[in-house]
Amino acid sequence: MKALMKSIRKKPPWLVPWLETIAITFLVLSGGYYFNGSDPFLVTSRFPWLWFAPILAALRYGMGPGLTSVSIIALLMFLADRTGRLPYPFPLDHMLGGLLLTMICGQFGSVWRKRLKRADMLSEHALERAQQISRAYFMVRLSHDRLEQNLISKPLTLRQAMVDMRLFLKRHGGEINGEVASELLSILSHYCSLDSASIYLVDNGRLATTPVASCGKGAPYDPDDLLLRAAMESDSTAYQSVEKMSPEQRSSYLVASPMRSSSGDLLAVLLVSEMPFLALQRETLQILGVLLSYCVEHASATVKAAEILEVFPACPPIFASELIKMHRLNAELGIESTLGLLRVNPNPRDAEMALTMEKKQRGLDHVWRLSTPQGLLLITLMPFSNITGGEGYLTRVSKFVRTRFGIRLGDELITSRLLRIVPAVSPVGHLRELLKLEGIDGES
Repeated sequence: MKALMKSIRKKPPWLVPWLETIAITFLVLSGGYYFNGSDPFLVTSRFPWLWFAPILAALRYGMGPGLTSVSIIALLMFLADRTGRLPYPFPLDHMLGGLLLTMICGQFGSVWRKRLKRADMLSEHALERAQQISRAYFMVRLSHDRLEQNLISKPLTLRQAMVDMRLFLKRHGGEINGEVASELLSILSHYCSLDSASIYLVDNGRLATTPVASCGKGAPYDPDDLLLRAAMESDSTAYQSVEKMSPEQRSSYLVASPMRSSSGDLLAVLLVSEMPFLALQRETLQILGVLLSYCVEHASATVKAAEILEVFPACPPIFASELIKMHRLNAELGIESTLGLLRVNPNPRDAEMALTMEKKQRGLDHVWRLSTPQGLLLITLMPFSNITGGEGYLTRVSKFVRTRFGIRLGDELITSRLLRIVPAVSPVGHLRELLKLEGIDGES
């Protein structure tokens, strides 16, 4: 039976529930025949053991597989009755009762699985957002420290370097090609002291054998290298350690780091063959990991958000990709999200007002700051918040601007709008509708 289940799980995912349903049903019927050959359907037993098969299928996979199991049982029982092998009249009441019980279990299983999927998506999004925030915080702290230490000798700031990297990615549609990879290696060489390194792309889960970009002498590809295999198996940065590696465990690399986004997309692998001995420390590896994650995150977001970025090139890729994700979750699971808009009309303090309100967003929210002739716009995506949650957000902002600037939300200087994300309107359509309500037409 284990071999049968193992072979079933090698099939396409959509086929597994149906094959397992058939296997479980015939397993229960075989058990009935083994224990009671005269009544393999166990109708006359004190407990209706037969219905374990459709109930298990219904609870695990839903109404469809459960009814399939009932249909198999009913068909076999009907054939046994027609051929005279059933020692009693066809048990219609028994079948109807089992059918109703299976339908109830199937409905319960479907609702429960939907709730579990919803909870998983909520926790997954919260985890992704927490990772993004922690990386952003680390980069800000690192940029500040490096700016203080190297202001004269190294005037390039990390913030400006990553802004340039985002522009590179947007210009190349999120593709990590030779130009983008070379720019990334330049940043890594500057901040992580890499002497020789290479970036290898991943296509359909397979690592390319030729580097897309290299610096110094590069890092030749060796598929059997222990450090590379350890990094790919652990899905995290691996590095040489004198304490951990025995003399026979040689590696051509000092560092191997998979470039994977928070959503699980593996885009490339960085291999480092030469770097200063004193640079191979925990802080440098942490900086390396954050820079790679930041680049991959924006590359993945730019690809996923292509449909929005084509219409609104100024839209941040992370904002656009999250809007597409929230729209999909609303269509599939009914999870509500809301778009909010704050408009700061032209005045001597408009930039200060917009910046201050932007800093007051929730940790889960995503903000797009847009400058237009009509004023500064703050478009906020509030994941997992319905209109009531959006109104609470506006109330909080209203109290803040009244305390800070002495004005009310809704006055001439600051206006607001809320828009619920619905499946019938595309993500681009939501942004167009929100801007149209403010009298702003065309592409931004």
